[in-house]
Amino acid sequence: MILVNIKDHPTNQKKRVFFYKVIEQADHFENLLIQEELYYEKQVDVEGDQTIYFGVRSSDFERVKKLNYLTIGHFRKPFIPDKAFRIILIVISLLVLGLAIAGALLSS
Repeated sequence: MILVNIKDHPTNQKKRVFFYKVIEQADHFENLLIQEELYYEKQVDVEGDQTIYFGVRSSDFERVKKLNYLTIGHFRKPFIPDKAFRIILIVISLLVLGLAIAGALLSS
């Protein structure tokens, strides 16, 4: 499940805020912003839970949102982490699907 890490800027309607609680994700996101040469402001909540905030222009929002999704995807863990179990699940699913199609064709 992806939790949305985007907020409206509390004082400036021309900016949007992306936030990260994990420093590795924030560093990856910041590197993508630098590569794309997008303007941003960075702030770390030193008194609270160490959340890292990035303020970006609303005009760049669609481009930055794509970078945000790339960052989330980069650090996403597989839904089924065990490769053997994943393959067994796919094989069983294909077998059940094949039996359903065969049953539908034979019952006609």
